[in-house]
Amino acid sequence: MRMIARAAFALALIAPAAAQEVDFGAWCAEIQRYPADRCAEARPEDKSAYDRYAESVNLFESEKIARDESRRLEAERVDRMGDVTPDQTHDDSLGR
Repeated sequence: MRMIARAAFALALIAPAAAQEVDFGAWCAEIQRYPADRCAEARPEDKSAYDRYAESVNLFESEKIARDESRRLEAERVDRMGDVTPDQTHDDSLGR
């Protein structure tokens, strides 16, 4: 289970790089579906819209990485706890 979690975490770190590869030309032609001449012109308003898009993608990816890392750490803590029965949670010999 830990091996799978580590592999998933490694993939989460690689994924943002792939999404950031969407450059202005790809965004303009494939995402916005503007005509080729408009994309070649690279209007200031289109550049601004692309910058906002890229910023939102980066923010989303950063938040996703933080959430995934938090979940990974939580899963590790649960794994370290081992099997705990309800009787053990109220056992005074554990120093609780």
